[in-house]
Amino acid sequence: MKSSLFLSTLAVALTWTSVAGGAPPSAGPSAATQQFASCAVQKYDGAEMLATQPGSDEESEVLAEFARKGCAPPSNDSQSLRGALAEQLFKADFGSIGARPKRETIEVFTFDTSELASLDAEGRKRLYLAAFGACVASVDSTRSVGLLQTAAGSADEARIISELKPALSPCLNEGERLDLGKAELRGLLAEGVYRMALALTLDGAVVVTGTRDPSGSVTCKNLNVTGTRLKQQVCLTAAQWKTRELQDEYSNREAKRRADLYNEMKSLCEAMVNWGEGGGTCLMR
Repeated sequence: MKSSLFLSTLAVALTWTSVAGGAPPSAGPSAATQQFASCAVQKYDGAEMLATQPGSDEESEVLAEFARKGCAPPSNDSQSLRGALAEQLFKADFGSIGARPKRETIEVFTFDTSELASLDAEGRKRLYLAAFGACVASVDSTRSVGLLQTAAGSADEARIISELKPALSPCLNEGERLDLGKAELRGLLAEGVYRMALALTLDGAVVVTGTRDPSGSVTCKNLNVTGTRLKQQVCLTAAQWKTRELQDEYSNREAKRRADLYNEMKSLCEAMVNWGEGGGTCLMR
C-alpha cells in the first residue's frame, strides 16, 4: 500500500455553473453505468481503474479488460464510469472515512509532474478535475461522504451539494469557475472520498495542491485524538498548520508552566509536613 498520495492540479480555464444554478440539473449515473460499476466491483474488484491515471492508455486497457470479464462499459465516457465505480468501491471497501479497508492492498494513481508535457488538453483537464475532487473531499469529508449516501437526482443530493459550496472555493484558483453537472461532481467527489478513506489508513500526510492559499496546497495529517487510541484526519493549508503549531507550542508552554508551579507547591507542601508545619498530611497528589 502506498505511504502517501500526491495530486497536482493544472491551470485549466473552466467555468462553474451547474451548482451555482446556471445549468440544468443532471440525473446522475444511468442505470447502465451503475450496473457496469456493480459488475466490475463484484467480478473483478474494480480498483484497478482507480490505480490508473485518468485519461491514460492504462485506463482504457482496464476498461477493455472489464469487458472481457463480462462487465461491458455502456459508453465511452470513462470519467462517468470511473466516478460510478469509485462510489461503489468506497461503499464496498470502506463504507466510511476512518474505517479499515476490507482488503489487504489498495492502490490509487499518483501523478508524475514530468509527464505533463506529454499530455493533451483533455488529459490535463481530467487530472485537474481528479485533483479538484480530492481537494473538496479533504476540505469537507463529512458532506462529501454524505453526498454518496443520497439518491442521485434527489432533493437530498441537491441540498448537500448546496452545503458543499464553501468547500469548493479553497480548491479553485482566484477567479476560476468550473462547469460541472451534479453527476460529474458526484463522481469526482466519489473518487476523492475513496482517496481520503485510503489516506486515513496510511502513515504520513496527503498533499492536495491547487488551493488559493499562497502555499498552493492543503496537507492532511492523521493526529491522535486526546484520551483515545483513535486518529483524526485534519486538513489545513500551510498557513493554518503554522498557526496551529504556534497555538500548540503556547499551549504546551502553559501546560508546562502549570505543571512546574504545581510541582513546586507540592514540594513545598511535603516539606512543610516534614518540618511539622503542614498539619500532618500533604493532600496534593
